[in-house]
Amino acid sequence: MIILAIVAAFLIHEGGHWVAAFCFGERLRFRFAWGRLDRIPVPRYVWKMPYLARWKQRVIALSGFGAEMLAALSFWVIVDAFLKYYAAVALAHFIAYRFYAGEDSDFRWIGNRDSQ
Repeated sequence: MIILAIVAAFLIHEGGHWVAAFCFGERLRFRFAWGRLDRIPVPRYVWKMPYLARWKQRVIALSGFGAEMLAALSFWVIVDAFLKYYAAVALAHFIAYRFYAGEDSDFRWIGNRDSQ
């Protein structure tokens, strides 16, 4: 069940970015990369932020975790047993993300500094 929750979190997170970019007329191309959580390699997919208005970039950046949190709430209503695993995975992903994401972090698009 935990493996299913991890795969669901990955698909929902990256799907959130893809859907948000698609709504703005852009298509994201994902590539496989390795992040690092201390000495542990973390498999992940990264993409390049399209050149859009700053507010659109923020929406795309926030949509990954936004989709995960929305899914966690939805699963709580629909499938209570799955929620325990998915909520734990989504929360762990949110907490650990800044430690392994590096230069491809979603959060770098949220601040006011020039990110391009």
